[in-house]
This record gives sequence, structure tokens and C-alpha cells, in this order.
Amino acid sequence: MKLSQILQNVTPYEDLEITSLAFDTAEVRDGTLFFCLSGRKYDGHDYIEIAKSKGAVCVVVEQNINVNMPFIKVCNTRKALARASQNFYNNPSTKLTMIGITGTNGKTSTSYMLKSILEKAGHKTGMIGTNGIYIGSDRYETKLTTPDPIEYNSTLALMVENGVRYVVSEVSAHSLALNKVDGIRYDVVCFTNFTRDHLDFFTDMQDYKKAKLKLFSPDFSSVCVVNVDDPVGREIADTYSGKAVTYGIDNPADVFALEEEFGEDGLKFVMNVMDDIAYIKSNLCGRFNVYNVMCASAVAYILGVSIKDVENGIRNIKRVDGRFNIVSAKDTSIIIDFAHTDDGLKNAISSIREFAKGRIITVFGCGGDRDKTKRPLMGEVATELSDFCIITSDNPRSENPLEIINDIKKGIKKDNYEVYLKRKEAIRYALSLAKKDDIVFIAGKGAEQYQEIGGIKYAYNDEKYIMQLIEEDVIV
Repeated sequence: MKLSQILQNVTPYEDLEITSLAFDTAEVRDGTLFFCLSGRKYDGHDYIEIAKSKGAVCVVVEQNINVNMPFIKVCNTRKALARASQNFYNNPSTKLTMIGITGTNGKTSTSYMLKSILEKAGHKTGMIGTNGIYIGSDRYETKLTTPDPIEYNSTLALMVENGVRYVVSEVSAHSLALNKVDGIRYDVVCFTNFTRDHLDFFTDMQDYKKAKLKLFSPDFSSVCVVNVDDPVGREIADTYSGKAVTYGIDNPADVFALEEEFGEDGLKFVMNVMDDIAYIKSNLCGRFNVYNVMCASAVAYILGVSIKDVENGIRNIKRVDGRFNIVSAKDTSIIIDFAHTDDGLKNAISSIREFAKGRIITVFGCGGDRDKTKRPLMGEVATELSDFCIITSDNPRSENPLEIINDIKKGIKKDNYEVYLKRKEAIRYALSLAKKDDIVFIAGKGAEQYQEIGGIKYAYNDEKYIMQLIEEDVIV
């Protein structure tokens, strides 16, 4: 493709034949257009000579440079990368019905629900999010909730080639702040909730909120679905320039739930979707999943899906990997969940309390090199709502695991916990404590297939380890 086509509507250009786009020198080859992105720990402008030596034929920069090769100067290379990626892959999003979901919690579960509903209605559906990329039933790995613009648009192009009609995409606050999805036009955008997280990246909660709200500007969509039981959701609904469809339980909304019933075997409730009635039955547990069901159902209804397909699509979901997955082991139930914020822990443990017959024993930790302000809050919530806690490592990354645990302990006001530095030992100990009707709740990692310690990723998964213990007859 010609450089003029890739940079159409971005900047004046020099006509060169471009074979690929890259912002990482590891991805550069002959004919690459290289984008110099600036980050907190690096500056892409420092890698121009390396990119040139590996075959880059032109670089996109924000600074004045002195190099003997074609370059294009723009105000913002991240925005230019987003637009150029769309052009390079022939603007695949315009050939798809795009749904974007943002919020601190619930994005992944809502995405799975909406994909199931759309497929039950007969539409081949793609999904992009924390648990990977799905093109119909085929799954592909991805490192980020919302991939970089090159991967994002190449994925959408692959979906178009494979006959996908609808795409459900998680849109993280990071991706919005870093302009990854600039230029993408979503048919519907959704807001699940807003709670503390990611303050290692964002300056404060207002900065984090600003990034989330960006998705609800006219540039991205003219239709939104928002949770009005959340204060930020109400703010969006009140100020949105397009059509806002609301959902909630505690406040008046277009989509609302009645007669909720919760148990270890799932949930049931009646849902009013803009005066159309649905009878929802799901294997998924917890009040928080009622909100996720309402969000997914509202989007589907807007897109013309029948209430019957909504009901069947929700009923068809057996589980969402890493989200409130229940493993039965003799007289004890074990629940594995991705909850990694104080609000996530509160929602999950409160949901378990609704059906727990015995004690709740919680195993959790906090990630290293991430938001430190939530650590004491998570310690307080977990110990207040659980009968007993084992504090352990999550993904300590480059941090000292003991220092992370000490941060957690600063918020604890009760003496109902123990510390086990190694996650496997913590889980084994928790299971040894469990008696008949107790529930062991293992939080933080969900479906992750690794544990990152000292900058190295080791193969590990909570559920696989528990199944190993069951097979070895360790759990009694």
C-alpha cells in the first residue's frame, strides 16, 4: 500500500511503498513505516537509527530530528498511529457492527454475555478483551485488554475476512488515554461502573475518570448504554449528546431487574427491557452479574435482537473463564475470580455471603508495579467481609512480595488473617482449613496462565493447581 493511502487525513506525505507498520524495533522489517512513540520509560525517537538499520523506510516523529531518511512530523504520534493503522488495514471497523465496553469491573463478563446473545440470534461475532481475541469459536492470545492500534485493526481485518458481523470489544482506560482507538466509530458504547484502580498510571481518580468518559464523546458513538446506579453512569446519562439507554436496580432506568434470586447454582430474575419482559436464568452467580446481564441485554435489544434470543443467549453461558468459577471438592466449594480491586472483592465476597452456609476463607494478594493506593483498601475489605483470610502473592513483578503484603496489612483492622508468601502454599493452607459447607474464595488472577515474579513469567493457573490438588487427593 502507498504511504499516501496509509496517512490519508493524517499529514502531508512523501509517496513510498510501505509493507508494514511498527512502533517497536523488534517488529521492523524492509519497508516498515516506524512510529516514534513517547512513553514514561522510553522515547521512540531514540530508536530511529535501529529502525533504519532493520529496514524502516520512513519514520513518524513529534520532534525535530536530524536523520538521513524520510520522516514525517506530527503533533501526536499515537493519534497518527491509530489513524494510519485503520487506513493500512482498509478501515475494517466500518465494515463491522462495533460495540465498545468500558468500566472498572464487568467488561469481560458483559462481553461474553453479549457475544453469546448475538450468536444465539444467528450472528457470527468477534470479541476482543482481557481473556483474548475470539473470531467465532477460535481463540487467539493477546497481551492487553485493548491491543495496540496495529494489532487491533489487523484483528478487525481478519474478522472481516472470516465473515464476522458483530465485534464486542473491551475498551480500557489506558487505551483511551493513549489514543489507541482514536478514529474507531462504535455503533454502541457501554459503561459498567467506576471504582478505584490504575492509579499507578493515572494521576488521580479524576484523571482516570476523564479517560473513561472519552469513549462517550460524539467522536466515538451516538448511542450509549450506561449503569445509572453508578454516579459516573448517571453523569454520562445526563450529559450524553446522543441517545442514552440506562440500566439499574436502585434507580429509575430503561432496563431494570425484579425478583432477583441468588444461589451457588446461579441466578434468576425478571428483567424489564424498555417494557419488554425477559425471564433470566443463568449459571453465573452474584448480584454484580445482574448488572452485566442488563448491560449486555440492553445493547442486544438496541441492535434488534429479540427478547427470546436474549434469554437463550444468557442461559447458554456456562461460565466466563476466571470470573466467579466454582470448583466443587467433596464438602467444600472453591471459587476463583479475577477480583483485583477493593470494589471487586466487596462485590464477590458479598455475593458469596448470599448463599454461603459455612465460613468464607479468602486468599488474595495485590499486583506489583501497579496501583499501591488500593492495597490497604483491599486488605480492609477482605478481612471485614471474610471469616478468615490468607494474604499471599499475586503478580509481584519487580516488587518485593513482602513489601506488597505490608502495604495490604496497613488497612487491616481485624486479627483474622495469616500471611503465606507463596501462592501455592497459601491455597493449600486455605483448603486445609476448610470444613463442611465452607467456601474458599481465591481472588486476583482469574484465568491468568502465569505468575510474574522478579520480571519473569512462570507458568501457573489457580484452577489448574486446584485440580492438581484434587487429583492428588490433597483436599479432604
